[in-house]
Amino acid sequence: MTISSSKFLYNPGEYLHFQVKGKGSANVIFLHGFAASLHTWDDLAPFFPLDEFTLHLIDLKGHGGSSRPFGGDYSALQNARMIAGYIRAHKLKDITLIGHSYGGLVGLLSALDCPEIARLILIGTPGFPQKIPKFMRILRLPLIGPLLMAAIPADKIARRGLESVFHRQGLITERLIERYASVYRHKGSARALASTVRQILPPNTAKINARYGALSIPVLILWGEHDRIVKPWQGKQLNRELKNSRMVIIPDCGHNPHEESPEETFAIIQGFLANC
Repeated sequence: MTISSSKFLYNPGEYLHFQVKGKGSANVIFLHGFAASLHTWDDLAPFFPLDEFTLHLIDLKGHGGSSRPFGGDYSALQNARMIAGYIRAHKLKDITLIGHSYGGLVGLLSALDCPEIARLILIGTPGFPQKIPKFMRILRLPLIGPLLMAAIPADKIARRGLESVFHRQGLITERLIERYASVYRHKGSARALASTVRQILPPNTAKINARYGALSIPVLILWGEHDRIVKPWQGKQLNRELKNSRMVIIPDCGHNPHEESPEETFAIIQGFLANC
């Protein structure tokens, strides 16, 4: 097994932190959700045999170890451009991209313009406009939102966040809480996350949605049965729009199947990859 951690410089002052694990011929890119980091995959990634797969775990802009510049573009489209840049810089081909929630939207936008992405796995992904959660609505308030987030202890924010995304509350551990609390402790996180919320949907959403039908690569849409963050209608609509997709609902699970039901999530992914 090989593990490396580095930064991909996209523009001066704009970079993505990433980790690469394994030495297999099958390249898999993992994109986390909003207010998370590449460590969201810590429970799922170990199921991938590292002699068969090379895993590219990436922190999106404004998250984890990636850049948090003042001002600038924090949109899903800009993140998608940066992911395409990462793919080109590393000369990756025949990629499976796995994205959760906001990271799934970034992955979907990437796939529309990046032919190197051959398969797409979307977990609880908002492909269409919807009402955003209360925490995100507060965070996007100018000045007040970031200041309020910075004033609340990181572990308290993380616990409340996990309680909102997990269906089985008993599975929330101190290890999980610390995984997310570390995101909020990063210098500049409140400001960067607030910028991300304000720019989370592109202004030309209708035009982008209209392009979904042209995407012909195999797409697996995964959803937790009790997802309260991104409602299942989003997955059903994506399944209708994406011509080569199928949707699987994981029972007794919330918004984060890769953390709440990692073994079952991997089994579904494994079956999908075996049939692509």
